[in-house]
Order: sequence, then structure tokens, then C-alpha cells
Amino acid sequence: MNYRGRIFAVSLTLLAHTCFAVYFAITDGRVHFITYLGYILWFFVGYWIGHLYDKARYYAEKDPLTDLYNRRFITSTFGKITSLTERTQAKLFVLIIDCDNFKSINDMYGHQKGDFVLASIGRTLSGLTRKSDIVARWGGDEFLVIGHLKQDASLQTVHQRLTDGLKALSDELGIPVFVSIGSAVYPDHSTDLTELIKIADTNMYIGKRSKKA
Repeated sequence: MNYRGRIFAVSLTLLAHTCFAVYFAITDGRVHFITYLGYILWFFVGYWIGHLYDKARYYAEKDPLTDLYNRRFITSTFGKITSLTERTQAKLFVLIIDCDNFKSINDMYGHQKGDFVLASIGRTLSGLTRKSDIVARWGGDEFLVIGHLKQDASLQTVHQRLTDGLKALSDELGIPVFVSIGSAVYPDHSTDLTELIKIADTNMYIGKRSKKA
């Protein structure tokens, strides 16, 4: 959760109080002691209002369990992301990552442990991706990664890095965590987010079936 709302609200309330203080100082010819106390009061009022704004914005954009972006944030900002991509004549990769055995983890270890596994997957994905990449919890045990694609070979590198990192997570947690990854490329496969997700999802299930074969 950032402090943007709190900084803005505190600055605005203190500025407004300063304007009133200057006005009364000019009209009365002096500054009352209560004016100085007003700075303390308005600081806390501004901080409280800003905190409510920051909290509301956080829950509108972030998944509280994993601290990753949520589906709403992705759908609302995808247009901005693709606009920048088009201006630079670049490509985007869209990855869907699914925890294959999440139900069995819940059944065997309990929902609290299942939540811990999801949060751990989220931290692992964030640690394995670039700062410019966007990592989100798409829903349930599915995660989404969007990033700039420099060349086709780099997508395989991303796949392998995430696969290896999530395999290492199993050893770290002492719980087998199996994942499948599917991908799609913007604009090669589609320019529509829903279609890209569908293609990545299809590729992910093809990978799942190949592992079972």
C-alpha cells in the first residue's frame, strides 16, 4: 500500500489551514495559539482521510492474500500497456500459471496451508520476473504474468526460469507443488486480452495433458 493519498490529503489540509491562518493573521494582526494546534489536528484529519483512500485503492488493485495485482487491475490497465507496446513496436507475452495439485494440497494440509502455498507462489513469481513485468493473481490457483517480449527465444527462457523456480519452491516448502504454464503473444496471437488468456489457457492444458501422457 503506497502513501500517495495520505501525502496528498495531508498536504491539502495543511495548505488550506495555512491559508486561513494567514487570512486571520492579516485581519487580526496576530496569530492565535489555537492556530498552531490546528496544524496538529488537520495533520491527523488529512492523514486519516488519505489512509482511507490508499486502503480503498489498494484493495481495488491488489489481491490481499498474495499482494499481487488482481484481475480488475489487469483488465482496466491492459489498454494502456498495449498502447505503449504499439508505440515502441514491441510484443508482449501473456503467461497463465496454474497450480495443478492445489485441491490435493488443500485436502491434505488444510486451507490455511493452501493459502500459504498460493502466497508463496506469488512471492516466487515476483522474485523471478523483471520489475517491468506485471504479476497478478488471476483467480483461485491461477496466476498471470505480462511482460515485454524481445525475441521468441526469450519466452522459452522465461518459461524455464519460472518452471525451475517453482520446482525449487516445492523443496523449500516441503510440499509437492506442480504447476503448468501456458503462453500467448500480443499481437501475434491476438490483440484482445480475453482471447490471449483463452489461447494461453489452451496451451497450458495441452502442457498438462502431455505431462500425464
